[in-house]
Amino acid sequence: MKQIAVRLNYASMSQGPDGVSATPTFPVRLLDAEGAVLAEGAASVDQPAVLQTDDRQEQVFVRLTWPSGRTETQRLALRSGEEAYSVEFSDSRIAANEWSAWAIPKLNPQTPLLRHGSRLNLDLELARFDKVWLRLWKFAGGVWTLQPLQPQATYRNDTAWQLDLELDAAAWLLQLGGSKVIWRFISLPGGGPARVLITPRDSDDPRADALKVVVTSHRGEAETLLEFLARDALRSAKTLAGSAALAQQLFAAKLADPVSAVAGAYYLLRANPQHNQPLDWYENLYREFRWLPDAAIVYCTRMLREGLRDAPARRAVRKLFGECLERGWPVFGEGVSLLQENAALLRGSGKRAENPDYARVMALGAARAWAGAAASFYGRHPDEPSALQWVGMPGAPRRHRLDPALRYSATPPGRPASVKEKTAKPYPPAGPSATNVDRSRNAAEPAAVAPADAVFLLGSIPR
Repeated sequence: MKQIAVRLNYASMSQGPDGVSATPTFPVRLLDAEGAVLAEGAASVDQPAVLQTDDRQEQVFVRLTWPSGRTETQRLALRSGEEAYSVEFSDSRIAANEWSAWAIPKLNPQTPLLRHGSRLNLDLELARFDKVWLRLWKFAGGVWTLQPLQPQATYRNDTAWQLDLELDAAAWLLQLGGSKVIWRFISLPGGGPARVLITPRDSDDPRADALKVVVTSHRGEAETLLEFLARDALRSAKTLAGSAALAQQLFAAKLADPVSAVAGAYYLLRANPQHNQPLDWYENLYREFRWLPDAAIVYCTRMLREGLRDAPARRAVRKLFGECLERGWPVFGEGVSLLQENAALLRGSGKRAENPDYARVMALGAARAWAGAAASFYGRHPDEPSALQWVGMPGAPRRHRLDPALRYSATPPGRPASVKEKTAKPYPPAGPSATNVDRSRNAAEPAAVAPADAVFLLGSIPR
């Protein structure tokens, strides 16, 4: 047998805030001359993948895959009598842009950031977005409240902005909008450092959002696993997970890192819907980390898949489903999909088909936006995901008018048919505070009282 060690020289992608390192891990495959897969594995900066093939192969190809779908392939000639080989994939093309290098594998394969890293002169005219605003929301005491957005560090060049945040253990949402930028929310992982990169859209699709947002909490393996799930690249996710061993390890270490644990749980629920970890693993995660919405979601999903054998079991699961929403919105988009699955199952399993919690989940699903693995949705207030799109400053929102050429075309992922937009009525607001919302307030501003420094302009980030 011949052994091939596949290494990543991705030093720039591993750089986080002081004291934080998140080495990326990507799936690699060994292919023969006809493209058949001979072996699969996962390679990282710290741990190479070791792939094996028999002595009959004279030439093989080693292929690395990013979550974006971009692949890089190297040809390797195998010689008679030689058993050990080494292949290295390097970040030399993107090393010039070290602070944003971590986000490139999650962006479009033709992202301008990759070209900029190769030292081409590129200017995306970021000044036109200087008036785009950001606001930070925290879920505490059952309500979403505005928090001052005070980054620990900021970065800016001709292609992107970046913010480093430190978030405590809670559900968080970053909101952005502008006069020509549709208001939307992006979920941020709590309980530690988080990094947000914002760059002009890297797609030619006119329906795509003007700004693309990428989030990391420096959990390399867990986040990459979820990025592949978000793109339905299950084979790459399975290769990365190594027959579920990685997912089980992430799940088992829930006390040390609950956010990574829910990533492992999401993978197991997607890849092995019938054969899974014991139910008490999910229950312990749910009980130990009540600030984490995803912990309740994976437990509810696992209980539903276990089967509702009697009336007490159905009542318990319905109560748990309501608690999922009482913790805020999920950190990851996979959680939104499972909430929709659970709502569909519960809605059809009893007389309470019109439970308002089901309508809230429908509203969230209809308002979904794209932010990779992170949950994201359109709307004016965290409690009110909406398929209707808004633009403008926080105190003066106005309805976004669709281009007539797009109004009746195929809709973007996660959005309802736009033909209904003029007559659509918003679903009941989500969250336990919905019944306390003052409907007589000025529609231009949510019920929360904004601190003076709650609005953060992208133009305030220095070069």
